[in-house]
Amino acid sequence: MSLRLRITVLTAALIAITSTIIGIATYTTVASVQLDQLDTSLKTTLGSPGIKPQNSNNPAATKITGDFANPVAIVGVNTRGDLSVVRPSWSGKDPDPLPSIPVELLDSQVQQFSTFIDPETNQSYRAATRTFPRGGILIAFISLENYQDSLNSIALRTFFIVSIATLFGGVVAWFSVRRSFRPVDEMVTAASAIVAGDTDTRMPEGAAGTELGVLGNSMNSMLDSLTHSMSQLEESENRIRTFVSDASHEIRTPLTVIRGYVELLMGGQDPSTVATGTNANSEFEKRALSRINSESLRLERLVTALLQLDLVETSQFESHEFSLTSLVRDSFDDLCELSNRTLTHDLEDITVMGTEEGWAQLISNLVQNISRYTPTDCRVGVKLERTEKLGEEWFTLLVDDSGPGIPADKRELIFDRFTRLDKARDSASGGFGLGMSIIKSVVLAHNGELELDESPMGGLRVRISAPVRPRQS
Repeated sequence: MSLRLRITVLTAALIAITSTIIGIATYTTVASVQLDQLDTSLKTTLGSPGIKPQNSNNPAATKITGDFANPVAIVGVNTRGDLSVVRPSWSGKDPDPLPSIPVELLDSQVQQFSTFIDPETNQSYRAATRTFPRGGILIAFISLENYQDSLNSIALRTFFIVSIATLFGGVVAWFSVRRSFRPVDEMVTAASAIVAGDTDTRMPEGAAGTELGVLGNSMNSMLDSLTHSMSQLEESENRIRTFVSDASHEIRTPLTVIRGYVELLMGGQDPSTVATGTNANSEFEKRALSRINSESLRLERLVTALLQLDLVETSQFESHEFSLTSLVRDSFDDLCELSNRTLTHDLEDITVMGTEEGWAQLISNLVQNISRYTPTDCRVGVKLERTEKLGEEWFTLLVDDSGPGIPADKRELIFDRFTRLDKARDSASGGFGLGMSIIKSVVLAHNGELELDESPMGGLRVRISAPVRPRQS
């Protein structure tokens, strides 16, 4: 249940409870007032000068003057307990039937008011008594039918009034709450736009001094601060990325020169195959030149990897259509031919829109990881298939192996730059720890998903999913 609906229901409930309490108080007050009026009427009738006992020992012989319609009936009880009608009640020419008088009223010796029910008709009556000094009782009573009908009418009207007031109050509360919640709806819309990436959107300003106004101003201040911080962070990342890119380019040039001069000094021979000489100085020089050459090659590979990572993250590759199936097939066929591995593949023919250089680098890194970290007798499986997600056409690339795999608690760590799980591997044999970073950057650049899991073959499974036609940002 929404907040506005809860407020509306609560308001309607409060109106209903308040109206009911007022209705009950009104009903009780009216009932008490009408009953007092009936008692006054009975008391006045018993004390009327028109009632004059002719014989104090026989109140039944009392003579009543006047001949007018009266709802109050009077009966007398003499000293012997004989009951006689002094005056019946009537509303016209026909007198009303006399109810059965309770014994406690016949034996009463004091003036009192009471209510009784006729057992034959189940009709309620209000009665009053009057005693005489020499004995005898006069009892006046009146039917409560009109009294009950009046109270029932009041109760029914109260019920309708409470119902109408509750319904009207609920409707008014609903529209009032709906109008009051318009700023909240606007805030929700603005928050959704901000989550979607529109950081220029701001919360609507509410009425000054209200809670929503204070909330809107506070949220806008927070958004301004966050936007400023994000802008500074982005500028800082851009400066770092520019520095890495520029430094990589600057380092690459002297490395090329160093390698060139090393090759000249080695006489155009491959430094790794230079034969051992007889002269000690010549031997030392050749070893030194060989070390310089190997280290310069290592630095060159590092610079190349950093440049590739920078190209992927800054989306500097050109996007066009290409056959992803061909890239996957060629790269893994090369792996199979060069290392004599058992390879199984199930590749659908899929053409994607994206950066072919980036995907080629991604697949190359997957192949290199298998070549470096899995024994040659391990099986490798590759599967490329079409999938669907949220109504869009996607593809999924699965790469499985039967190698040692990666522990579940360390699978997220390998995406960090310069991370090598096996500390025994140096950068010459195991790479620089940038391969998985490049793979993740390529997948994210194409709005895809990357997941590492345990392979059915027993090793590692790499699952890569991405849209065939990524949306243009």
